[in-house]
Amino acid sequence: MKSKYMNFRACMMLFLTTFVTVNTFAQSAKSTKLDGIAAVIGDQIVLESDVERDYILSKQQGLQVADKCEFLNDILMEKMLIDRAKHDTLISVSQDEVTRSLNAQIEDFKQRGGGEENVLKFFGFRTMAEMKNEMKYIVEDNIFSRRKREMLVSGLDATPEEVRTFFEKNKTELPDVKEEITLSHIILYPEVSEENEQKIIDELKGIKQEIEEGASFATKAILYSEDPGSANNGGQYLKVQRGKMVKEFDAVAFNLEEGEISDPFKTEYGYHIIKLDKRRGQELDLRHILVTLKPTEDEMAKTTEKLDSIRVLINEGKMTFKDAAIRFSDDKFTKYNEGNLMSPQTGEDRFEKINLPLGEFSAVTGVGEGELSTVFVDDYQNKKVVRLMRVNRIYPEHKVNYEDDYYRIKQFAIRYKEQDVLVDWVKKQVPDSFIKIGEDYKSCQFPINWEKK
Repeated sequence: MKSKYMNFRACMMLFLTTFVTVNTFAQSAKSTKLDGIAAVIGDQIVLESDVERDYILSKQQGLQVADKCEFLNDILMEKMLIDRAKHDTLISVSQDEVTRSLNAQIEDFKQRGGGEENVLKFFGFRTMAEMKNEMKYIVEDNIFSRRKREMLVSGLDATPEEVRTFFEKNKTELPDVKEEITLSHIILYPEVSEENEQKIIDELKGIKQEIEEGASFATKAILYSEDPGSANNGGQYLKVQRGKMVKEFDAVAFNLEEGEISDPFKTEYGYHIIKLDKRRGQELDLRHILVTLKPTEDEMAKTTEKLDSIRVLINEGKMTFKDAAIRFSDDKFTKYNEGNLMSPQTGEDRFEKINLPLGEFSAVTGVGEGELSTVFVDDYQNKKVVRLMRVNRIYPEHKVNYEDDYYRIKQFAIRYKEQDVLVDWVKKQVPDSFIKIGEDYKSCQFPINWEKK
């Protein structure tokens, strides 16, 4: 097999696995209960199950698959990045960062998989704590790998001519594009009564008093905080700088003395209390507890009724979706952009329909171009909200083409260039690395001379 093809397949796998669904990931994980060692590189071990997983995933994505050798080659490259990153004094990964990334990944799984119970069942874990304990090492390795990769390929881009040339050379090997859609939405936050809010304030005041009387803030955060980014870590945030949190949070945190606990205060996420552990100039180590606002059924029903009325006005032509978004939507990131949704991963407005979170997928199924969904209750950015969605455009499943899929092709082209840079770098690392290839892969014709023959 030609090494150039292996580079191309690897760059495609790198791109595709960024957007793999929970279903695909879980199915491949379930089907690879193997524990043999395929290779060792530095302090990193490659399991046979790692190779088998990527082999299955590649076939599911419709890529050409010859044998498992190329998959082991790609994993060895990734393990080299991790090994070197962990020995690079310029790269550090804090446990706080791992926790945040892990919780964000779990929340994504829960949205796509239809809730915590479904995700646990699918991955075969009994509790979320068990799942997180298993995943945290993977998440940490992924961060190390990404940091090292970014250092090596920083600044790489592809000109329009390079993108066109890449497409002409590789268009027969590019995967088909699944059905995609562009979406807009209007979100309303339920109006919570003063009585309901006062219950939360009183709850946090009680927690604060218990802490001041000797209880552990970290323990209380684990028990009561609803912040997915810090609750499991005792509410801890390290090296907080101004502007990193929302302005209300900053205003309270940066006016505390070391050891002081704030009174309950409100942000867009709910009510908080903060304890300042350490101040280093304009950098803080702190802990906090967040309790979110929990609207009653009656409050949810009133908000749903309000958004239903807005939907009627739009459908009757008495108000445009754009005007309704500006006037009524509580999503500050989209309301002045006609409610248009953008992918945080790609910056594009096109989404593979099958990869939408369950609530969105259900809402837009059967909805045509330019049509509105029904109004529905959803969990959005860790909040209970009421949503209305519009399907702006539908892109049917199709063969990739230059006109409609330029951004996608450009990403492949950049990954292709990055892969060449990474291969050259890895080749220079091999002579100074401990590498052992398992017997089952001794006959592989790798594009990189891993065993320095």
